[in-house]
Amino acid sequence: MKNEKEVSVDAQKTALFESVTIPRAVMRMAVPTVLSSLVMVIYNLADTYFVGMLNNPTENAAVTLAAPVLLAFNAVINLFGVGGSSLMSRYLGQRKYEQVRKSSAVSFYCALGFSILFSLAFAVFHVQMLGILGTTEDTSAATWQYLKWTTVCGAVPAILNVVLANLVRAEGSSLHASIGTMSGCILNIILDPIFILPLGLNMGAAGAGLATFISNCAACIYFFALLRIKRGRTFVCVNPRLFSLDTKILKQICAVGIPAAIQNLLNVTGMTVLNNFTASYGSDAVAAMGISQKINMIPMYITMGISQGIMPLVGYNYASGNRARMKSAVMFTAKISVAFIVLMSLAYYIGSRELIGLFMKNEEVIAYGSKFLRGMCIGLVFLMIDFLAVGVFQACGMGTSSLIFAILRKVVLEIPALFILNRLYPLYGLAYAQTTAEFVLAVAAVVLLRRIFRAPAIAA
Repeated sequence: MKNEKEVSVDAQKTALFESVTIPRAVMRMAVPTVLSSLVMVIYNLADTYFVGMLNNPTENAAVTLAAPVLLAFNAVINLFGVGGSSLMSRYLGQRKYEQVRKSSAVSFYCALGFSILFSLAFAVFHVQMLGILGTTEDTSAATWQYLKWTTVCGAVPAILNVVLANLVRAEGSSLHASIGTMSGCILNIILDPIFILPLGLNMGAAGAGLATFISNCAACIYFFALLRIKRGRTFVCVNPRLFSLDTKILKQICAVGIPAAIQNLLNVTGMTVLNNFTASYGSDAVAAMGISQKINMIPMYITMGISQGIMPLVGYNYASGNRARMKSAVMFTAKISVAFIVLMSLAYYIGSRELIGLFMKNEEVIAYGSKFLRGMCIGLVFLMIDFLAVGVFQACGMGTSSLIFAILRKVVLEIPALFILNRLYPLYGLAYAQTTAEFVLAVAAVVLLRRIFRAPAIAA
């Protein structure tokens, strides 16, 4: 029998997940997440922008070469943030409230343990890792200084603040989740010029790393304060007494989280291969590729924000058996997303030189970067469709489908395309590898989504 606390929280959640109109429900869930994603993009661009103001390709290359390590954080985030939030939403749809709380506690403490291990492992093996990342004698020192702050010191707050945002979003509190991540990002943007530029502490790439570390700590503080204030009115629980290695919960978290983590590790592998190819053409090419990737992150993060934002809505209705409402939410999201991404792609293609020039006043970097960006932006529409499909797979607990997509994207399609296109069209062909992979995956995504929509509804 429900207590009063559960009845109150239940009524709030069902209103959003079950009775609010689809456009309004999607907007309430997705808009805060997209805004948060945009701020995160600006925060990622801030490092590149302020380091670029030094007009030192070596410092800018250091931030680019370090990117795969920071991207690897997402393996832990996806394992326990995506896996845990997906399970929480499905338990909410089935009204299993105690399991929702246990799922959040397991996700939080497992993420904490793995992030500590990540930090210690990099501290011990950083010399070997710098070699794998493709650093040279020129870029090694600056890359290590950046990673010392962001990884050795900063892995724990960087991972925990995003995991907590996923767990908070899982119960429909998309706005609070977004405020938490945005608070850290905004602080980072403020601190970057102070730590990086000669008028401030003049720390270069190391300053960018320190600013990132401090801002992630601030975001964690926000979430802990939020959970303290909402104690008794939230299903997100970090009470160690609720943590246990519950086999059933762990299996369900891992069923979605492991494929999501593998997908991310394959992304890291792909980025590392790309950076190693680009590094053979010199620091200017590496800096240009890094700037192009960061600019391309804007629509990429928007599409990620949309797919992550609607995951609780999709997962809840899938678990409660309301397949029609789930389909309506996905189709509405797809329509508005495609229109927006097409417009962004056109803007990127036409204004590629101007966009690269905002980050570095170096004609060779601009020449490289404008061609890279044009190659990347062609595939954005396909990328959006693929992200949306993977978000649906994860929300519904279909870890196998998302794993197959991850393997197809990197192992079967993108990484081989890097080798082939670089040989056929040296350097510039690298920018078209992702577009090639995403086009094939978009076709597969449409086929699989249609099968999900046509399948009979499950029992709650």
